[in-house]
Amino acid sequence: MTLSDKIWWTKKARIQTEKRLLSNVFHSQLLLLWYSFFSVAVSIYYLKFNPQSEYANVAWVVFSVLVLSISSFINGFRFEERAGLIKECYEALGKLSEKSKEADNKTLENINNEYTQILGTCENHSEYDYYLAVFLLSQNKTNNIDKQLSKFENILLFIYCFRRCAMFIMLYILPIGLLWIMEAYNVSN
Repeated sequence: MTLSDKIWWTKKARIQTEKRLLSNVFHSQLLLLWYSFFSVAVSIYYLKFNPQSEYANVAWVVFSVLVLSISSFINGFRFEERAGLIKECYEALGKLSEKSKEADNKTLENINNEYTQILGTCENHSEYDYYLAVFLLSQNKTNNIDKQLSKFENILLFIYCFRRCAMFIMLYILPIGLLWIMEAYNVSN
């Protein structure tokens, strides 16, 4: 693989990393809003329709405090800040990629050094970001991409995407499941 190709693929993988981090920002904010709304709504429901409930009110207050604690924890991940650094990195890689296409052998060493410096400005992309970039670009027939994922890499990418979707689904239905369990086992009485 030439240096130009290496830079180009790194740029494409970093674009997928930025998309993943921005998706994490969106889902974390939406989940916090959902959990806050749900816990307040259920607490009000129990106060109005089942005020004798000894455990339910306490459980939902604890859940509300947990949501508050989780919001601080999630802010510690700094998803937006990290996505911004990744974006700066892949934009610099785009400029470097153009330089490397018209460079001679002497200049390529300087470009390789610059490439290494740019990579050090932010976190690395995951292998799944790279696999996703290769998969998405190979699906578009207008790109003349000769790179394909192996069957094993396709399976790893599928497992990663499935796990990510399953995790978000589980997180979104968690409060409803908690309410259902409390009602099913008469914890609210």
